[in-house]
Formats: sequence, structure tokens, C-alpha cells
Amino acid sequence: QASLSQVVGLRRPAVRIAVASWQMGNCNNSDAPAGNGVPQHQVKLAISPIGVKIPSIPEAYHTSIVVDDKEYCFTSYGVVCNSSCKSHARFQNGPAKVIHMGMSHISGEEMLAGLKRHFAPGTYDLLRKNCNSFVDCALFYLLRRRLDGQYRILEQMLECIDDTIGFVRILSMGEYMPNPKANDFNVGKILARIEAASSSSVGLADTQDGRKGKEGPGGARKDALGAAWVKHLAAQIATIPLSVRHMSESKSTPNLQ
Repeated sequence: QASLSQVVGLRRPAVRIAVASWQMGNCNNSDAPAGNGVPQHQVKLAISPIGVKIPSIPEAYHTSIVVDDKEYCFTSYGVVCNSSCKSHARFQNGPAKVIHMGMSHISGEEMLAGLKRHFAPGTYDLLRKNCNSFVDCALFYLLRRRLDGQYRILEQMLECIDDTIGFVRILSMGEYMPNPKANDFNVGKILARIEAASSSSVGLADTQDGRKGKEGPGGARKDALGAAWVKHLAAQIATIPLSVRHMSESKSTPNLQ
């Protein structure tokens, strides 16, 4: 029988790479973007839909950030650096879409130095702390922009349901279990730390083209509306019969291993 991860395509990325020795730390000035001057680093968003598309249910996505042709992706091994868009190679025709997001005065290496301790090896969680969580933080660090909610809505729905009735754990037959090392993780808190640390950086606010107020962590109303919509859809998906697990048997699912 097909598991939930086969139906929606959500599975922990299996990327073979040496495990880094990064450790989580307390918030300090290293959270602040270090770059300054004229924006010269090109930032792109790579996107690949994953799994079987089920009518009336949002699609699942794998995303990564590309800075100057070097890809950064969060996995169970921490933040992995690749040439081009290597993490998307396991998906058919991946990446399906690469979007130019803007130019940044912060390099990929500087972004990695600022975020890697928040995305340490072993802290990956399929629903609560995954590749999309990292990309959301990376976009904000580099450009003061956020990842479009459409790429995270399915995982947020499933997280909401699983927190309430263990829906995902039931459908996955125990394949998905929450990672306790991700219990304290919250994207909003990371963005707030970046904002607080960078507010004292000379000239930073003047180089963001006004995006700080538009897309920063202070957009509480937008986040609240998004959360309400997620809960609404989560209530709908919770009514789907368990037989949905069998839908993938007649459809092809990419091998994510």
C-alpha cells in the first residue's frame, strides 16, 4: 500500500554529503546580514513540484535558493551547497521553474554563515522545518523578501492536522514522526532575529528599497490571514477518507531517494 509521502510526494531528502559540524547557537550579531554596498549577487529561486497532484488539494514543492549559480538547500544533513540546481535532479524535468528574485549585496557565503546555525544537521523535519523553511529565511536574509505561501501551504495544512489528531502519522503508517529537535523552530522568530540584528547595521535599511516594512516579520496581519486559511483547508483535508492512500498506485511517483 502506498504511504502518505508517496501520495503527496513529501519525503525527507536523501542527499549524500559529509555531515558538517555546525551547532545551534544563541542569537547575536551574526544574525545580521554582513554585506553592504552595491547589490552584485544574483538571487534565484528554484522550484520543483513533487508527488502526485490530487484534485482540490494544494501541491507539494521542493525549493532551493541559488546565489551566483551556487545552490543552497536544507536537508537532514544541514545546509547543502551544490553547483547549479543539483537537489532538483531527482524530480522529473527538475527544476520546473527558476525565478529571478533580485540582486543582493550579500553573498551566498555570507548568507550561509548567518543562517547555518539555525539549520543544523539532524534538525530537519518533514513538515515543520524543511527546505521551504530555509528558503523563506534565506530570501529574507538576502532580499527582505518572503517565499510565496503557495509553496508551503500543503505542509502547513498537514502540520496543523497532525498537531491535532496525528493525521499524518496515521496515514503514513508511522513513516513520519515529528523530529523533537525541531520543536523550538519557528520561521517568524528567525526573521525577527535577523531584523533585530540588522537594524543596527549601518546603511542596511537604506539598501532594501523599502521592502523592510512590506515583507518583514512585522506583517502580522498577512501571517494571521494565512494561518486562518491554512486551518480552514486543514479542516477540509481531514475529512478525506483513508482510501486516498491508494490513489498513487495507478500513478507514477518520482523516486526521491
